[in-house]
Amino acid sequence: MCGIAGIMATEESGLDFAKLETMKTELKHRGPDGEAVWSKDKIGLVHTRLSIIDVENGVQPLFGPAGTVLVANGEIYNYVELRNEMLETQFKTNSDCEPAVHYYCKYGLDFCDWLRGMYAIAIFDPGERRLVLSRDPFGIKPLYYVQSEQGFVFASEAQALLAAGFGNGKLNERTINELLQLQFTTGASTPYLGIERVLPGETIAVVDGKIVERRRRRALPRGGPRKLSEADALGGLERALIDSVDVHQRSDVPYAMFLSGGVDSSVILSCMARLNDLPVTAYTIGFPGAKVADERQKAGIIAKSLGAKHIEVTFDQDDFWKLLPRVTAAMDEPAADYAILPTWKLAQTAAINHK
Repeated sequence: MCGIAGIMATEESGLDFAKLETMKTELKHRGPDGEAVWSKDKIGLVHTRLSIIDVENGVQPLFGPAGTVLVANGEIYNYVELRNEMLETQFKTNSDCEPAVHYYCKYGLDFCDWLRGMYAIAIFDPGERRLVLSRDPFGIKPLYYVQSEQGFVFASEAQALLAAGFGNGKLNERTINELLQLQFTTGASTPYLGIERVLPGETIAVVDGKIVERRRRRALPRGGPRKLSEADALGGLERALIDSVDVHQRSDVPYAMFLSGGVDSSVILSCMARLNDLPVTAYTIGFPGAKVADERQKAGIIAKSLGAKHIEVTFDQDDFWKLLPRVTAAMDEPAADYAILPTWKLAQTAAINHK
């Protein structure tokens, strides 16, 4: 993941560079491989980078025609196909995110209709004097904002906004009640008064610090289910899975997968094994001495059958108490999901092993 943030200040308030630096510092853990602050007049953009595609040259901000500027958190999986559809375009990098700024210049606020991926994107268009924010249809990548008399501010994490003095830090009672009931919150409202989310699939346009337009992209196609034979349905599912796993593997750095031993991760490993010439590395978490399910043995059998390199990671009581404060502090916002703790340790182990 990466971190993005920015400010569109009003004429009266002016651009506060100290607040941009504060948000950059707060988002550093999202992007350890690079950081940047870009500004022009009333606009300031922040990016902290985790390098996946075009490690050497894909630094952000990325620039398009007529002075357009982009910062993004995410991966555009179909960037190869997008580039092939714009053969007349002179791309400056091999970044998966650069096609997005060119598609914006060509299609305006509908540019995300061509993107396949998980993303939170910010584009400043000097010609239209507008800031554009877009989020992927499933809401995988987070994006928060605050509107005030001082202008419009956004960031990948609500905590970055609060640290820079945006939002009053007071809790939203209605949203807190939703959190206690569902164990997570939904919609535009967050647990913090004055801080809202860009909705999944939403694109918003901001001019002079105010939202002037909203558009929404559907996560699923229109129309009801189609009638298919069992053979056609299974064949279509296999093609979709192979295609999805294949584009997810587009990377300039090593990758691995998390294997639980369940149906979903086992199917993904099977697809990866078909698509990779070398053995896939699969990580499985286990809970020694606990009364919860330990899937290491089942996962090990599946990994062996598919020729994968299987790495077991244990999570015990000491891990719980040691990691709990760090993990909860790093969360975008509150959610009651105990799986974040073992997932953190899996990711931490994979990051160390794949340096």
